[in-house]
Amino acid sequence: MLLLIAACQRGPATSPRVARTPTPLDTAATGAIAGHVRLSGVPPGPRDVAQLGSDPTCAAAHPGGLGVGAVRAENGLVADAMVYVARGLEDRVFAVPDAPVDVDQRGCLFAPPVVGVRAGQRLEFVNSDDTLHNVHGAPTASPAWNFGLGVRGARRSIVIEQPEVPVPVRCDVHPWMRADVGVFDHPYFTVTGTDGAFRLAGVPAGHYILGVWHPVLGRSQQEVDVAASATSDVDVRYDAVDGAGGK
Repeated sequence: MLLLIAACQRGPATSPRVARTPTPLDTAATGAIAGHVRLSGVPPGPRDVAQLGSDPTCAAAHPGGLGVGAVRAENGLVADAMVYVARGLEDRVFAVPDAPVDVDQRGCLFAPPVVGVRAGQRLEFVNSDDTLHNVHGAPTASPAWNFGLGVRGARRSIVIEQPEVPVPVRCDVHPWMRADVGVFDHPYFTVTGTDGAFRLAGVPAGHYILGVWHPVLGRSQQEVDVAASATSDVDVRYDAVDGAGGK
C-alpha cells in the first residue's frame, strides 16, 4: 500500500498554456445545433463488480451489489453521450473559464462519469469517500498523471493542455471506477442527460462536423450547417449491435 501511495503522487508535468487573444464573436451571426442521441435495439446491460467486497466502504455504499458498463437509454434516448463540434472552429480562439470543473469520487464511482472541460481549464478531483482512491489519467496528447486522494475531503486539481476526446481516468485501487474527460479548445460541447437531448448555442454561422462519443457505443460524426439566428436540428443514431458502433 505504501508503494501504491507513493506511485500515486505523480502529477501532470504541464507548462502554462500560451495566452492567445480571443476571436471577437458577433452574437447576431450565431445559431444553434440541437437534437437527440438515440439508440435502436436493446441497450447493453451492466456487468457485476466481483471485487466490490474487498473494500468495506465500497461494499457498504452498494449493499445490493454494483453493476457497471450499462448504457442508460430509456425509450431509446441515450444518456452520457458527449456531443461537440469536432471540426470547423480551427481559426477561432476562445477565452478559458476561470472556474474549475469538478469530478467527485463518491460511492466508489466517479461522478459524473463523462465530463467536458476546456483545454487549460482547471479540472478538480474530490474524494467524498472514507477510503483511499487515486486518480490515474492517461491522455495521449498531454502528459499522464497519477495521484492519490487518501482521505475524505481530499482534492487536487490538474490542467490538461491539449484537446482530446476522450481522456480516460481510472482509480487503480478500485479498477471498476472509470471516468472519461472530453477536452476542448472551444465552448461548444455538452453531455446528454436521461432525455438524450443536446443543444449547442451561440455557434458561429458556418459548416461543421458534429462529433458524438459514448463510453460504450463509441463514436459518430455528421456534417451540419449553422445559419445565423437559426437552430439546426440533428438526430444522432446508434445501433445496439454487440454493445457498440454508431452511425
